[in-house]
Amino acid sequence: MRAAEHFMPDTAEIAVKPKLSAKDEVRALLDRLPDSATLEDIAYHLDVVIKVLEAEASDPCNDIPHEEMKRQFAKWLAE
Repeated sequence: MRAAEHFMPDTAEIAVKPKLSAKDEVRALLDRLPDSATLEDIAYHLDVVIKVLEAEASDPCNDIPHEEMKRQFAKWLAE
């Protein structure tokens, strides 16, 4: 198991926070990691943050309002 796996970021936390500048994203990442994090750990977690943000940007569900999503989900469950 890689050392970086011990410090997995909370992707749910990343997904719900307001859009930050790139520098603020890196600062937030560094604040979440322990002082013992290596450069490899930081690089790994930065890659995770980038992938999550890219996925959010390409997710068509992000364009659907929450109430509409709940209606569609309820309709799907009823079928």
